[in-house]
Amino acid sequence: MRAAARVDFNNVFSIIEWLISQWWVWVIVGVVALFFIVVWLMPGFKVKADERYSTTDTEANEIALGLLQIVNLPSGHWNDPTASILGDREKKVLVDQWSVHTRQDWLDNIERLVTVRRRREMWVLYLAVRAQLAEQLGRVPRTKEWLNAIVAEGGDKRDARTFVTSIEYTEGLIRKRVGKDIVTPDLFVKTLDGYALGQAVGMTTWGVALGHGDVAEAREIIHRINVEGRPAFSSWADFGLSYVAGRVMHWSDGKVDEKAFDKFGDGCVDFQAAATAKRNGPWATLSWSL
Repeated sequence: MRAAARVDFNNVFSIIEWLISQWWVWVIVGVVALFFIVVWLMPGFKVKADERYSTTDTEANEIALGLLQIVNLPSGHWNDPTASILGDREKKVLVDQWSVHTRQDWLDNIERLVTVRRRREMWVLYLAVRAQLAEQLGRVPRTKEWLNAIVAEGGDKRDARTFVTSIEYTEGLIRKRVGKDIVTPDLFVKTLDGYALGQAVGMTTWGVALGHGDVAEAREIIHRINVEGRPAFSSWADFGLSYVAGRVMHWSDGKVDEKAFDKFGDGCVDFQAAATAKRNGPWATLSWSL
């Protein structure tokens, strides 16, 4: 075997000659660099729509409220009211998870998601205090200002601190992963209801796939969900922020760290795509106002 070349670190030319001779190192470096260049240049996936259904009318606008839930399962393209890609196995899982064995089960689940939602009374109070303070200040309240306002309303500062920290941490990661151009600095979580509302639309389409209702009825239900739910939000980005934050907060039990966010905040990928026109994102082209 050929002896390894000795390097005289006091001799610049010796060092350069040694580096050049390590061809295998440069091959690895080149492959890694090429991989990152390709990933950087490669456009993100485009949001797919079902050609059988519109992507521009009011019905499309209304079902788009359920996009993050519909494509996350996935149960169909975002504008498909029939959840057509659900197979027998997926349907069985849905029935078991949501206890939608009958038509009444289906309707009851939708009603629960639209009304009671995944709410926790104290969380609703803390967010309401922040929203009211923001209106008074004309900007997003700072952490200390928010906590002081909660205490002034009779809240427990120690209990509130965990919630406040988790919400602000979640907002920061969503903004970073989705993009500050979409989740702008002036946006903050005012309600966590977006998660349940998105699920309600998804549940409506699943009911069609399960045979509990038809498309016409599903359209009527989705319309009602939009009429009742949209006034709490100012834009698609506001709604998307609420959906992802609501999902993360619910499944982490309000104790969010990086591990919890990575597990439950996967909706950021679809959120970014939905809000990007170049990726055929409907949230980028459909008006928030119906």
